[in-house]
Amino acid sequence: MKKCFLTSKHGYPIPCHMNWEGQDQVLIVCHGFGSSKESPMVQALHREMPGHGIGVCAFDFPAHGESPVWQEGLRVPFCLDDLTVVEEHLRTIAPQVRIGYFGSSFGAYITLLHLSRGTAAGKRAFLRSAAVSMPRLVDTWVDDRARADLDRQGYFVPDYDYVREMRITRDFLRDLEENDVFACYQPGQVQLSMVHGGRDDVAPTADAVRFARQFGAELLILPNGEHNLMGEGELEQVLSQAVSFFQKM
Repeated sequence: MKKCFLTSKHGYPIPCHMNWEGQDQVLIVCHGFGSSKESPMVQALHREMPGHGIGVCAFDFPAHGESPVWQEGLRVPFCLDDLTVVEEHLRTIAPQVRIGYFGSSFGAYITLLHLSRGTAAGKRAFLRSAAVSMPRLVDTWVDDRARADLDRQGYFVPDYDYVREMRITRDFLRDLEENDVFACYQPGQVQLSMVHGGRDDVAPTADAVRFARQFGAELLILPNGEHNLMGEGELEQVLSQAVSFFQKM
């Protein structure tokens, strides 16, 4: 696995891990909110997918992991631009490679917005615990304390044990409000496969079911699964479904 830094459209470096040795397929992996390219799920993909002839390219969103920017970079357009930069890099170094997407939670939300633009190179996307209702989820964090912090310092910090302190600004809240995947995604753009936990209390299962029905995505629900889908045997099920899905590319 090789570490590299790509230059974002906004001038900051994008930390990447490239685990691709010339396979004819490569996945661009988008991690969840408050997570990073070092997450257990991403590391599992690095271990599993190359053995099935599928390379892996993971990167840190702005204000996540090793990203040098903080709340000023935590914007939906910046996340989309960074995903585009990673995709363009892969297309430059390997024009014939087939690109797929693996998105977890917030990363699945960004992946769907990227696909909604209609310019994505890939034709298949795998969505794990997809936060398809991300704008509504984050809106529930905006309580009286959060509003006071926004007024006082320009951001608030959600009460979650994230890898880094996540600073939510009004600009980010506005970005989410303006980017509803149910409003902008069009069915038939790519093949979608989803896996979701039946006990997900972060990204509601009902929203995933509604999205899958509306847009024709295949959906596997793991009945006892929570948001991280790391219960007994669940990681193996996620990996197995992903391998089967991408081997059809």
